[in-house]
Amino acid sequence: FTCTTVRSLGKRQIKNLIKACRRKGTNKVPLVEAQLTCMYNQIKDESDATSFSLYPPDVLLYYDYSLVPQSSCRSYFQELADADFSIFSPALTYKRSALFENARSCLGITSTSLSEDNVSVLGNMCCILDEVENSHPSILEQLKNCPDLTVGQSAAVETLLTNGNTPYGLSSTWNEQTLKDLGMLTLHLPSSFYQRFDQVRNTCFQVFRRKGVMDGGSSLKIRQSIKKCTVGIITQVTISDPTFPFDYNINQFNNCLSVSTIKDNLDAITEKVDEVEYLRIVLQKLQEVSNGLIQLLSAASRVATVQDIRSWTISKIDTLAALMDSSNGGWDPSLVSKQSTCVIISKYLAVGGNKLGSAELNVIGGPNLCSLDVDIIRTISSQNFREVDSLDISSCTTDKKKEFFNISFEAFNLTTSPVSVFQLIQPYIGNSFFPFPTGGANVDYIRSLVVSDVNMDLATFTSLDENVVLVSVMLMS
Repeated sequence: FTCTTVRSLGKRQIKNLIKACRRKGTNKVPLVEAQLTCMYNQIKDESDATSFSLYPPDVLLYYDYSLVPQSSCRSYFQELADADFSIFSPALTYKRSALFENARSCLGITSTSLSEDNVSVLGNMCCILDEVENSHPSILEQLKNCPDLTVGQSAAVETLLTNGNTPYGLSSTWNEQTLKDLGMLTLHLPSSFYQRFDQVRNTCFQVFRRKGVMDGGSSLKIRQSIKKCTVGIITQVTISDPTFPFDYNINQFNNCLSVSTIKDNLDAITEKVDEVEYLRIVLQKLQEVSNGLIQLLSAASRVATVQDIRSWTISKIDTLAALMDSSNGGWDPSLVSKQSTCVIISKYLAVGGNKLGSAELNVIGGPNLCSLDVDIIRTISSQNFREVDSLDISSCTTDKKKEFFNISFEAFNLTTSPVSVFQLIQPYIGNSFFPFPTGGANVDYIRSLVVSDVNMDLATFTSLDENVVLVSVMLMS
């Protein structure tokens, strides 16, 4: 859905399509800012534009609030409660704080103490509020929906819980069910919180492993609160235990884990072990790593040094894909991750017959391609680029973005439609990310858009190279 692609549709069809995107929960239609602002522009003059329940909550984020009747402002915020407030681009983040100020005025909120009714109406807007410790306990349920919590919000959660005036009761009454009911909130609480759950530590591990949210930080918090015990040699049976490796401190893990056990159970170990210190032990014991084992390293590969990587055999695309898989986490920040990915890709390309074809580009992905030198990027052929998924090159330096733009323009400038070309190369026209806030489009292309039938979205326009825009304007005047 873009303003350009819906031009061929009638007004009623467009409106019905927008309404059809109003779905919630797991059926929610993921929309980005350019689509949402376009949708708003399509419906803002409609007679039922203020029938807020007809449209996707995320579209309401971009409403001109001055046009919202004061008599129905409450219903506006009630529908807005299901919106994703993290969707705003840097250029429009000011709207986030403006929305809360308008909500305060509409609902008569005069302090940081939110009533139960306030919390109910604000919904997901609670995720952008920091001072919530004096609010009604029902805010805990709203904070469960937040993608992350600030330090202030985490402290407020702990304060509200320990005060005992919540559905979870006094801490002395907390049990296994309490832990399950708190869900994601427990991942944002200090390690002292877990001491209240010593009697259900196994449940603690199992609950969060099932939810798939255990990471190094959360498991460390839990580990700090459990009792250490004397343990035996790590075997396949040990690894299959739901609590593995939480009963092993770092020294026990090192002394009790053999190389043969690692090789025989590498996939199972890397699925459960998520702390950096423990992963380093796994990697150190393996020493020379072959193609087959690299594919099973998962998160353990991310603690490898550049020197470790240089000793690896990386000749197959499956191996390259495993090392580029973002689900295994980022590379150790102390290593300069770009250097690590550059060495990995360079080792793969050093093998005869290997190149940056469409399959390789797709598994490497945009962010990792940004680690390569400009000279290597230039070797990408336009033919291969036509078969590549859209790449996120926002973290590339400006000179690399320009190369990607040139390659994409050569690859897709085969159609007579400027609109089609624009849609295909849009990710490479303007894609900003600090400290490289400018896109790669050149003066000639931007000038050609002036006389074309292309609607450029705000996010793309604001990320264009300022000098390119200025020169284009000068040449047109």
